[in-house]
Parts: sequence; structure tokens; C-alpha cells
Amino acid sequence: MRMIPIKGLNAIAWTMTIVGILLTAGRFWIHWHKNRRFGWDDYLNGIAVLFLLVFTITFQIFMPIEYNAQLYAMGQSDHMPSGRDATLDFKLSLVNGLMVFCVIYSVKASFLALYWNIFEYSRRFRMAWGLTAIYTVLSFLASFLAMFWHCGSPRDSVNREACQLNYSRQRLINVLTTWCVLNVVGDLLLMILPIAMLKGMLMRTSQKVGLALVFSLVLVDIAFDILRTVYTAEMKPEFLDKDSLWAILEPTIAVIVCALPCYRHYLSWNVSRGFTSFINSFQSRSFVAVSEPQLPTIAPESSKLSRV
Repeated sequence: MRMIPIKGLNAIAWTMTIVGILLTAGRFWIHWHKNRRFGWDDYLNGIAVLFLLVFTITFQIFMPIEYNAQLYAMGQSDHMPSGRDATLDFKLSLVNGLMVFCVIYSVKASFLALYWNIFEYSRRFRMAWGLTAIYTVLSFLASFLAMFWHCGSPRDSVNREACQLNYSRQRLINVLTTWCVLNVVGDLLLMILPIAMLKGMLMRTSQKVGLALVFSLVLVDIAFDILRTVYTAEMKPEFLDKDSLWAILEPTIAVIVCALPCYRHYLSWNVSRGFTSFINSFQSRSFVAVSEPQLPTIAPESSKLSRV
């Protein structure tokens, strides 16, 4: 049976984390260079990186212990895990799981802040944004707090012996499914929210398609969330490496996707021109909202939107 070695998993974790850090640092540099200030979307992206670092560090500590325990159970290791190792693994895996939600929902918050910065002129958008924000907060609380019920009750969530006695695979699958559904629905809302605003913008269809593709980057997060859920729900000793791989990729890819939109100028297709037309269209629609209804004159790119 072929397995991903633990050193390989650690290398993937740090490589993806470093890529996320570098892209986020580049985002801060680009926005400071262009606007001499940062927005809430930048700060939330930075917070997601901090949570990602905690995730990666705890992964480096507890995963070798868990990996060895799985190999020992399969008869491929002579090193029997100690009780101290098992307790450390149990506690750090809980922290690691909590960090996954902190990373993912910090990224969602960053996108919400970005979209607000672009579309706040629209009353309908503000209403839809508010509902999406409420759903995001509630789904985060439900997902985060559910981690403390995976052993049956919160008081057992940090007690390894009690958790083992109360373990229920069906409960685990139910919780995983709930997490996945909440996350996927939230991601779809984050994708639909800005795309729905493109309909009335003054730009070519090809440019709208380019922008829609940028806003659809969230589909990458959806794919990894589904894969992680499937492998975790079907986890067996021989699948531990694959489950760990998807567990690494989901939060790291989320941070990378969060930072990508500000690199539109480096893309080879017409996304950059699409954003410029989009910005001009936004400014024009803003003029219409405060003056008499008429075909607006295309305005220059606003500093508020140039940070996108």
C-alpha cells in the first residue's frame, strides 16, 4: 500500500502556508502602494494567515503522533504510542480543527468586506449583504461550537477517555455533513452576491464573464471542503494520509484564493480591463443615484475601488 510519508505531509503543509503568507504579504504591498492605506478586507486576510500559522504549527506537532498510532494499529510500526502522546494528540487535534473554521470564516469575512467596499451604494445589495453576513456569523458559531459536542457533551471535549467512551461514528458523520452543508451554502452565497450585481454594469459581456470567473474562485474552496468531508467521513487507517492531505489543502487554499483577486493586473486575459470598466460602471451608477435619470458619463477609476 502506497502512503504519503509524514515528511511529505509536513512539506506540503508548510509549502502551502508559505505561499498563502507570501500572496497575502503581496496583497498588503499592492494596496499600500496604490492607496497608502489598508481596508478591512486586508486586515481580515491577515487574520486568516495568523490562524493558518496556528493550524500549521499544531498540525506539525500532533499529526506525527497520530500517524504513528495509525501505523502501529496497522502493524507497520513498532513504536507504541504512550498515554501522554495520545492526550497531546487529542488536545492539539481539537485546536487544529478549530483553527480550520477560524481560517475559513476569516476568509469569508474578508470577501464580505471586499464586496461591501465595492457595492455599498446599492440598497438591494446592502440588504442581501446583511443577510449573507448574518448567515456567515451563525454558520461559524454553529460549526465552531459543534466541535465541543463531538464527544457527546462539551465537558468531554477535552477529556480523551470520556470522549473515547462516548464516541459515535454516526454522530461524527452527521456533524461533518452539517459542517460541509453550512460551509458550501455560505460559499455559494458569497459567489452569487457579487455576480448578481454585474447584470446592470456598463461593460461588455466578455468582461462580465471575466469578473464572474474571479468572483467564482470560491468554487475552489467548495471543492476542497467536499473532498475533505468525504475523506474524513470514510476515514480508515489506510486513508489517513489522504484525509490529512485534504485537511491541509482546504484552509491553505482558502487563504490563497482570498489574496488572488488583487493580482488581476498580472493575469494574461482581460480581467484587468473588466475591472476598470466595472469600476467606471460603479461610479456612473453612483452618479445616477444622486442625479436625474439619464445615461451617465463614464467616470475615472475611483480610489475606493482601485484597491480591489
